[in-house]
Amino acid sequence: MTDETIPATGPPGAEVPETIGRRREPLQGRASDRSRLKFFWYRMVQWFFSTILAAMYSLRATGRENIPDSGPIMLVSNHLSHLDVLVIGILLDRPLNYVARSTLFFWPLGGFIRSVGAFPIQRDGIGAQGLKETLRRLRMGGIVTLFPEGTRTPDGDLGELKAGIAMLAARARVAVLPAAIAGTFEAWPRSRAFPVPHPLRVHFGEPISPEQIKSLGPDKLTAMIRERILACQDVARRGIDRDLGRDD
Repeated sequence: MTDETIPATGPPGAEVPETIGRRREPLQGRASDRSRLKFFWYRMVQWFFSTILAAMYSLRATGRENIPDSGPIMLVSNHLSHLDVLVIGILLDRPLNYVARSTLFFWPLGGFIRSVGAFPIQRDGIGAQGLKETLRRLRMGGIVTLFPEGTRTPDGDLGELKAGIAMLAARARVAVLPAAIAGTFEAWPRSRAFPVPHPLRVHFGEPISPEQIKSLGPDKLTAMIRERILACQDVARRGIDRDLGRDD
């Protein structure tokens, strides 16, 4: 397993450093779930925020070989900070779709986050409309990012997962890609008004196949998803410890 330092990505047409570890493919095929114009806008936003994060943080990723190049994917991750969606979005060549609580969809923030793939859910659960929109975007071949804890952690540890994640995975019949972030809690916890610099790590685990999902009941599937996220979190945290010289 090798670490990849993630530099800022350039806007469409710009030269991208090969140290990213994966050559960008042509526009077509990377934006199967959105128009070319929306994909272009997504790339511009991705470039803008990757430049900011590159200036403030040391971002490294492992397990990127586990990210499918095409097809629908449910990406599930721990949720530490407001930075989490930005960090994951920078690391993926494919554009993200992601759920966000409905209270965030006020002007002008609501229009902006919609433009880069967000759609609203209620804070207490994904709800019927959120489920319908998630399945629609998956049917279009997109990646939908979910934080199955339902809210940011208060202490940096992975909380209990919402029971609905197993039902959603069973309904979607697509692979589930576990991931975990480390460092964003220290950089910007919910108790702090503004972020501070801190090393960031992300690890992407091996996908859970639709066949595995079909063979498990809701409780066992929820437990498996949680175990996979915890395993990814352990890898990411050990990476942070090495960055900070705490791996003795």
